[in-house]
Amino acid sequence: MEELKQLCENIKYLPASENPLSADVILIETPDFICVYDVGSSEKARSVIENITKKKIVVLSHFHTDHTANLSRITFDELYAGKETVRYTKAGMVVNQELCLSLLRIMPIPSVHAKGSVLLCYGEYAFCGDACYCAAKNGRQFYNAQLLKAQIDLLGGLEVKYLALSHKEGLLCSKEEVVCELKKIYATRKKDSSEIWLE
Repeated sequence: MEELKQLCENIKYLPASENPLSADVILIETPDFICVYDVGSSEKARSVIENITKKKIVVLSHFHTDHTANLSRITFDELYAGKETVRYTKAGMVVNQELCLSLLRIMPIPSVHAKGSVLLCYGEYAFCGDACYCAAKNGRQFYNAQLLKAQIDLLGGLEVKYLALSHKEGLLCSKEEVVCELKKIYATRKKDSSEIWLE
């Protein structure tokens, strides 16, 4: 399908859309199966996933509907997600520690954006969904300092070159660039507050 973009030999993705709001859908081909990271919410995303004829393993980054809405409209063989996402979808295996499937590594990632987020590593790429994004309260954006520090430590320790951030034009950022930006935000924390408010 012409709307799919190629990241490397084994990875294609359908870019996120605004209308309807639908996350990037990542397709990683291994010898035994195709891993689908996030299923989006658009008809286009559903069609791309349903056209896969190989064994399908789905990994959901988190429970927000732009990443999960198509789950009830597709077929798949296995499903992996964080505890909150499994509670929301009422399906799948909970990922509460690192899990290896062939050349894929699936693991929880601390995130203020969505509790129970899961990232997926393959080769030099780590697919993060929305995990690196902030949360909002009363119209203001913020990070939880403890979760942000844990996220920085996890991402910094990954042996990958790129982080794929959903909804980002071009999908990829260098790991160093993202970690550096998150460290700058963390450096603005105030001693008497567990939250870091963005200006």
